[in-house]
Amino acid sequence: MTLVNFMPLDRSHPVALELLRLNLGEAAQRVAAEDVRLLVPASAVDVIAALPEGSYVTADDSFGFVYANDTAAARVLVGEKPLPSAVSGTTEGCDPLVSGESWLRGEERKVVYVGDVRVESTAHTTVGELLGAAGVSTDDVKAVYLGYPMSTFVVPAHFGDAVTLSCDDVRVIGAGDCAVDAVREILDGFHRECCGRCVFGNEGGHQLCAILADACGGKGQSADLDLIRDLAPTMAEQALCEVGQRMASVAAQALDLFGDEFEAHVSRHQCPAGTCRALVTYHILVSRCTGCGECLDACEEDAIEGKAGFVHVIDQRACVHCGKCLDACPKGAVVTAGLKKPKTPPHPIPCRVH
Repeated sequence: MTLVNFMPLDRSHPVALELLRLNLGEAAQRVAAEDVRLLVPASAVDVIAALPEGSYVTADDSFGFVYANDTAAARVLVGEKPLPSAVSGTTEGCDPLVSGESWLRGEERKVVYVGDVRVESTAHTTVGELLGAAGVSTDDVKAVYLGYPMSTFVVPAHFGDAVTLSCDDVRVIGAGDCAVDAVREILDGFHRECCGRCVFGNEGGHQLCAILADACGGKGQSADLDLIRDLAPTMAEQALCEVGQRMASVAAQALDLFGDEFEAHVSRHQCPAGTCRALVTYHILVSRCTGCGECLDACEEDAIEGKAGFVHVIDQRACVHCGKCLDACPKGAVVTAGLKKPKTPPHPIPCRVH
């Protein structure tokens, strides 16, 4: 008997389960006519209640990515914790799995989320077409990340190349976004799904996440990039499941594509995009400051100089980059800067704005 897999690969966008909810009647009829059972999350009580008894089997959906790994999913169904495919090595004696989305929709259609925008597309498409369908201008995009199980970056030069979609989630890294922080979030998502059964998948993933957290937090070191270059290929070979292997692949790809940004973060402690709070500097614009004193009250480090009616000035040596002045200013006079700094006076001067 074949199991039709409706477990979510991406918890924020459970595409296959969403499709099943919309087609419960058709699914119930097809189950009765075909030698299949539906694999559904135990948490989807509304779906379970609507399906005929004996037409489905439930599983714990907290395991996430494991359900894209047929062998690991099969072991879950016989009562084991997810067992990496390189260890179990076989699905003998286990029911085969097929994609629930493909079973209901057919291989030629695919739903993905580009950011938060739901896009229905042909399974064979281009990244450029996906962005167009989502209303995203390709002029403002640095790269696009096609989520698990594809786990690959596509740069603008290849937006016209054909791809066959197997992921549910597509992430756009805009021209003004920090690529290092985007990769950190992607790897954190992978590591939360790690089953913890092998050193390279669990500890290797922890090291990658820690390196990127340090890079975005102002604690990075140049040697960290060498560590990624050494760790990623070994981890790709030695990790015992697809999650660890994909983590290593994503880290290696990112370092090749965004090497300059990585280097700026760890060598110069600068964020070119100006979005990593620990790596940006804070400045008060002369053209907006009204001398209200809100930022003075918010700063616990006494790193701001000023008085009523005078443009306030931030002492960069005393600033700890907490961002409280940015949140406190009612006029938007406090701004962050990356490599390019605004011109500000060295000491308070009378305000131009009243």
